[in-house]
Amino acid sequence: MIKALMEQAIYMGMPDESVLKNEGTVTAAPNFNASGDAGVLEKAIKTKGVDENTIIEVLVKRSNDQRQQIKAAYQQASGKSLESALKSALKGDLEEVVLALLKTPSQYDAEQLKLAMKGLGTDEDTVIEILASRTNNEILGIKEAYKTEYKKDLENDIKSDTSGDFRKALLELCKAGRTEGVVEQLVDSDARTLYEAGEGKKARTVHLSLKSSPPEVPRISAKCSRGTPSTAKWTWPKLSTWR
Repeated sequence: MIKALMEQAIYMGMPDESVLKNEGTVTAAPNFNASGDAGVLEKAIKTKGVDENTIIEVLVKRSNDQRQQIKAAYQQASGKSLESALKSALKGDLEEVVLALLKTPSQYDAEQLKLAMKGLGTDEDTVIEILASRTNNEILGIKEAYKTEYKKDLENDIKSDTSGDFRKALLELCKAGRTEGVVEQLVDSDARTLYEAGEGKKARTVHLSLKSSPPEVPRISAKCSRGTPSTAKWTWPKLSTWR
């Protein structure tokens, strides 16, 4: 059961209806009752030794939107937040993952970005994975959540913690101005242009990568990997190498 909880947490930042097929898609529980679930969680928390399995069972089988409703119902019924109650009852990895599941996708992404830029060095893979795979609206939500939680603009922290083309790429993604959806003709032409540009011409690579929508990126990558007369043996570059 704990394994199922950990597996779901991997895609916490993804919306319930993910733009990336088979990633982060959570089906809403049928016959959902937020007040009923809040009562079940309250009982599990107060049980001697804490009923961890019940807590996991409830949270894993609810969509993020349903978990937000449970939080509101718990607050209304008990006068305290569900997060504080669970934080007092749980510990270790289970506490960390359960609290993560109670965040909205935007809040979770904002937290992961903050952690990635905390202290010495930057976890570049995490930063680019989040910003490059979210839709324009999702990025706007992340920026708002970041501002609310940390009283800072995401762009300012990126400027302080990154440099060069990598910084420019991240700031461009923060503008949330990429095209949405998939245009197959553009996928074909971009895959061909990327190959012809070559890995040495990073400016062109950056430009094409930033203008492609999240669902277009893996399609372009797949075409390059499978190979066409002009794209054989070309692989999608990591943004962290654009320095």
